[in-house]
Amino acid sequence: MEGKRRKLIHGLFWGSLFIVLIGGILWSYRSYFSEGAIKFAVAQTGTITHERKVVAIFANQELPILSPISGKIQFIGVDGQRFRRGEPVANVKPDGAAPGTQQVQAANQSIQAGMGGLFFRQSDGLESVITSENLSSMDLNKLLALTSNVRTAGATVQAGEVVGIMVNNLLPTQAFIELPSIDGLTVGKSLRLTAGTQTVNAKILRKSDKPKGVIVQFPHYVDGSTAKRHQDVTWIYLPPTSGVLVPKSALWTQGEELGIFLWGEGVVHFKKVKVLDQDDNQACIENLPSGIPVVTTPRNGLEGLVANVKNI
Repeated sequence: MEGKRRKLIHGLFWGSLFIVLIGGILWSYRSYFSEGAIKFAVAQTGTITHERKVVAIFANQELPILSPISGKIQFIGVDGQRFRRGEPVANVKPDGAAPGTQQVQAANQSIQAGMGGLFFRQSDGLESVITSENLSSMDLNKLLALTSNVRTAGATVQAGEVVGIMVNNLLPTQAFIELPSIDGLTVGKSLRLTAGTQTVNAKILRKSDKPKGVIVQFPHYVDGSTAKRHQDVTWIYLPPTSGVLVPKSALWTQGEELGIFLWGEGVVHFKKVKVLDQDDNQACIENLPSGIPVVTTPRNGLEGLVANVKNI
């Protein structure tokens, strides 16, 4: 009985010693087991922008141009060309006349610009409905319900048919901008917008809660606002921030300190940081060197961990 007890005690002793020994070995080499679960990214210089695509409905001073007779039309110049008031924008040759005869030459009629501006061959039927003069007072729900019928004059036109429009490009373009929120926007202040290749500050003329958005006036005529009355523009709702960027997933709160885990000389260590700006994917960090590896899968227990950074 005593012998069995001694064997049991010896077994427990050596078993405990083995467990302690294995545990010590695993602890000593914990970095080799943990390293594979760590992912890294390189901090890089870049810019965080705060932009959103929104819908704009443009309004300009536009004048439809009608053909005085039926016949074949020949335009003068190209779309977007500027004409003075009274200058011919097209000639119409009446139907049924033999070309080259004096009768035809006498009957040919020119179509003149009713006002100075840019001439476009297309029209959408809304030139006299959506104008820069009446946009600020329009029922905006009715504005959104309007549908355009874009037409371009063919080789043959009918008397009274709209063959194009004149656009006064010396007057600034206005637009209704649909927005997800108008909080913080003030009439008389400006909205930063990019329309096509032009980025400008547009003055807010009116705010609307239903439908939600604002009416703005651009500092000048917006190229492309005539050819496409409805189009997407970019709303820059906050200034951009340039600096050194890291993935937002790299941010980690340790105790009460916000920071990131950096890799240097083969070891991971925690660094308290100041975030200058961030979006859904990236954060701009103050006084962080570009090119340094950062941990994108932070967790407790990484401080002092030996790691081998590869393929980042």
